[in-house]
Amino acid sequence: MGRSEATDGQAVDGIHPSWGEVGRTALAEARVATLVTGDCPTPCTPTIVRVEPGLEAHAQFWLEGSSPTASMLSRWPMATLVVAAPLPFRTLALTGAVRSGSDDGPGARRFDLMPTSARLMGARAHAISLDEFRRSGPDPLRREAPAILRHLEAAHAADLLACVRAHGYVDAVAVVPRSLNRYGIELTALSQQGVQNVCLRFPGGPVDTLHDVGPGLRTVMMCRCRPRPTE
Repeated sequence: MGRSEATDGQAVDGIHPSWGEVGRTALAEARVATLVTGDCPTPCTPTIVRVEPGLEAHAQFWLEGSSPTASMLSRWPMATLVVAAPLPFRTLALTGAVRSGSDDGPGARRFDLMPTSARLMGARAHAISLDEFRRSGPDPLRREAPAILRHLEAAHAADLLACVRAHGYVDAVAVVPRSLNRYGIELTALSQQGVQNVCLRFPGGPVDTLHDVGPGLRTVMMCRCRPRPTE
């Protein structure tokens, strides 16, 4: 794997996901969201809603037809949808026009939010251009990544440590896998000098599936071995 120092997450080097990909992945992973509605004279009203990604980077959510929020949207069809986002951000906020869709079972109605702005929010905020948000896609490894990271930490910590040392971090004494995406794997390396984030990119990446990863690493990532016993 190729080596690169990890940054704060900004994708300017072909190693980390773009902001658009981060936003689209956050939306794809979301199952609930906070919907904020209200026009200028009316205080904003937050409502917890079920949410799914829609077509062309739209977001879909559901409300009871009799809910006050649904009534407010009929008068003022603009809203902000807020979902959780990965570090270094806390949330993704999508603001846009809301269009009423079809009924989805007794009393439930689907709504579509068509973003006019997208922002990643945290200690620092970052606006995602609509063009970038629309043309980006969610990370294709997002569903497998949590299980792979848990397995790597439990069963292959020694292998990861050897890999990090081979890439120049010779003082590392322990390694913790932090994240995995189509560009590579990000690790935290611990040493006497402190803590360092390390990104090991996939050769020939970004990849679309695990089968596109090199055979050596793919074997480790897709194996079903048990954690090695501690002595």
